[in-house]
Amino acid sequence: MSGGSSDDPNVESLRIAREEARRTLDAQLSTLDDIDAKALSVFRLNVAVVGVLLSVLSFAAASDATAVGGVLNPAVGAAAGLFVLSAAAAGLTYATAGQRVGADPSGLEEMGDRSETAALEYLVDGYADWIRRNQRTNLRKALLVTLAILGTVAGTLALGVGVVAAFTGLLYLPAGVAVAAVILLAAVVNLPEQIARIARDSETVPGGVAVESVDSVMSGQRAFKGCENDE
Repeated sequence: MSGGSSDDPNVESLRIAREEARRTLDAQLSTLDDIDAKALSVFRLNVAVVGVLLSVLSFAAASDATAVGGVLNPAVGAAAGLFVLSAAAAGLTYATAGQRVGADPSGLEEMGDRSETAALEYLVDGYADWIRRNQRTNLRKALLVTLAILGTVAGTLALGVGVVAAFTGLLYLPAGVAVAAVILLAAVVNLPEQIARIARDSETVPGGVAVESVDSVMSGQRAFKGCENDE
């Protein structure tokens, strides 16, 4: 690294900023990993429930087709659809990755040609961009995993309504209670605000950094999990 500048009064401030940025980035990555773990659990649960439901219906159909006709009502069909949609949302949550985890190889090589102050400035600017991008990923994944969990709860309630309807003939009253419960849960988890946050973020931070400064900011190392595209 050329031009040692450890006596520069800005160096200490830049070092503090770098350390704080690293802590923030690590906290973001930990949160994203936690969301992925929840999404994977929800995905597995939904796939298992749908598999069990199909197996039970297939076995019942082989034994008594008339009994299946009594059990297979609109609520049970809605439950199966909700479980499938929930699994899809959970899978999409897990696949929505590409978050920045730190410095990329070309950025590190470029830092070697800068003075300590310039290198720290370059690194801190990079951290600011990575944190901003990870925030947008966090917003998307948080909304998707919330939808996945709501879908699982709604599917469970719909399945319960289907069972009640099969044995008692009551459909609309239990269905109304189930819908009210899902709406209440959506309000408790603040679903409208999560959607509004993504809308606000899209308006205020459309591209992470200004176009004219893209070349001056380290792009950062991305972590891929499957279907992401390079930016």
